[in-house]
Amino acid sequence: MRSSFAAALRCAACGEALAFDDGGAGSGAVFEGALRCTCGAGFPVIAGIPRILPNATAATLADEHPVFFQRFPALRPPSANGARPDSVRTLRAFGDEWQRFPELLAVHRGIFDWYFEGPEALRWKGLKVLDAGCGMGRWLHFAREAGARIVGMDVSGAIDVAAVREGDHADFVQADLRFPPFAPESFDLVYCLGVVHHLEEPIVGVRALARLVRPGGELRLYVYRTLEDEPRWKRLLFGVVAAVRHVTTRLPYPAVHAVSWLVAAAASGVFLWPRRLLRRSEWGDRLTRGLPLVHYAGVPFRMVVSEQFDRLVAPIEGRFRRDEVERWLRDVGFEVVAVLPGLGWRAIGKRPTTDNRQERS
Repeated sequence: MRSSFAAALRCAACGEALAFDDGGAGSGAVFEGALRCTCGAGFPVIAGIPRILPNATAATLADEHPVFFQRFPALRPPSANGARPDSVRTLRAFGDEWQRFPELLAVHRGIFDWYFEGPEALRWKGLKVLDAGCGMGRWLHFAREAGARIVGMDVSGAIDVAAVREGDHADFVQADLRFPPFAPESFDLVYCLGVVHHLEEPIVGVRALARLVRPGGELRLYVYRTLEDEPRWKRLLFGVVAAVRHVTTRLPYPAVHAVSWLVAAAASGVFLWPRRLLRRSEWGDRLTRGLPLVHYAGVPFRMVVSEQFDRLVAPIEGRFRRDEVERWLRDVGFEVVAVLPGLGWRAIGKRPTTDNRQERS
C-alpha cells in the first residue's frame, strides 16, 4: 500500500482521516499493521491491503486471515452482530468465485469496451477512477492500461486476486461500497458493474458512490434488466433458473461449481455449438440468434462455467426497468447521460458542475 493512498483513506465509522500504525515494527513499509482513527476505530492492513469494513462484515476477516490476527489480537473484529445473512453469504460467495476463476482472458477486452460504450468515447488517460466492486480486477486492468489512475475496491477476498495481478500499478482497499472509505468528490469517474443488483437496497449503494464523484464527473452502472419485454418461453426459463437458485445459493461452493459445469456443458451442446456452426449463414443466424445464452458463443468454456457460477451462487439478484435505473441517477442529483440496453442496463450519469446542485436523499 502506498503511503499517499493510505493518507487518502477515511474511517468507515466516522469519515475522518486515518493514520498508519505498524505496531512498532518501524519498517517504513505500509504492508502490515493498522489504520487508526481518532474516534477509536482501527482497521487492519493485511498483505499490503487496507481492510476498512463495517463491523457487520468485518468478522469475516478473522476467518480469512487467522495468522494475522494471532499477531495482532487487538485488531480482531467483533462478531458479526447485526449482519444480514444474505449480505455475508454474498461477500463469501463472490470472494470464492473470483479466487476460483481468477483468469484474465482475451475476450474480456471486448466486454470491457462494450461496458464503456456511450454517446462519446471515454478518455481514460489521467482520470482518477474507482472500480467499486472490482472482484478479481478484470475491468480495472484495462482501465489502467488505457491510462487511468485506478483504485480497486471490493468487499470480498477477491481483492487479493486483483492486487496480486496488478501489483504496484493500482491501489486497492477491501471495503463495502455502501460505506466507501474516501472523502466526497474524490474521483473523476466511479463505475460499478454488476454489483448493486446484488444489494438488498441498491439505491443505498448508488447514493454512497455518487458522493464520491467530482463535479462534472461520471457515475457508470451496469445492472440486470427485467425480462418483461422478452418472449414468454424466455420468461418461463428464467423462472426455472430462479427456482434452481433457491437451492444452489444454499449449497457448498464446490457443489455450485459442479452444477455450473453441468449447466455450461448442457448449454454448449444444445445452444452454443449450434450457434457457432450456423451463425455464418443468413438463415442459420436467424435460426440461432434468439437461443438462450448464445452471447457466450464466442467465449472459452471455462468462462461459461464461471458465468453460471456467478448466477447460481449469489443469494440476492435484482432486476430493474430502465425508468428505475434513470430514477436512481436523478435521485442523487445526476444528469442522465444515457441508459444503454443489452443483457442489462449500462447507465451513465453526470454530476452537475453548478454550485447550487442538491443531492436528494
